[in-house]
Amino acid sequence: MKNKGKIELDGIDRAILRLLQEDGRMSYSEISRRIKIPESTVRVRVNKLVNEGVIRKFAALINPFKAGYNILAVIVVDAEPSKIRYVIDELAKLPEVDVLGIATGAHDIFMQITARNLQELEAFILEKLSKIEGIKSTETSILTSVKKWGYARVF
Repeated sequence: MKNKGKIELDGIDRAILRLLQEDGRMSYSEISRRIKIPESTVRVRVNKLVNEGVIRKFAALINPFKAGYNILAVIVVDAEPSKIRYVIDELAKLPEVDVLGIATGAHDIFMQITARNLQELEAFILEKLSKIEGIKSTETSILTSVKKWGYARVF
């Protein structure tokens, strides 16, 4: 049931989502066995969750450090107020950007990027960020280690 663009998740939906967040490759039969419902119910529920946009996509969570990316940076951006939407649309086109959003507080936009090395990070800042009209300033912080990798937990 929809509620202003959101759907009501019941206990079965939440149990299915919890299991898929633990292992996105888990079979419907395994989910069925674990939460003790028919496999056909799991299939129908997962299809509904995909069609309603609750499940955005099934994807592998990559550890960038193990995949050759040595820089994980958080960049905050301040933009001209009338150009914030334009700036975020331009930033969204850049493949280096992993997480991106308009924020409240001291800065207008937050993003997380990955780069192979400092030279690639520098090129991103000087050759890509600096060319986006409407950006007033940026501040970059490099994470020296990551203690927890995550994704949206809604339970």
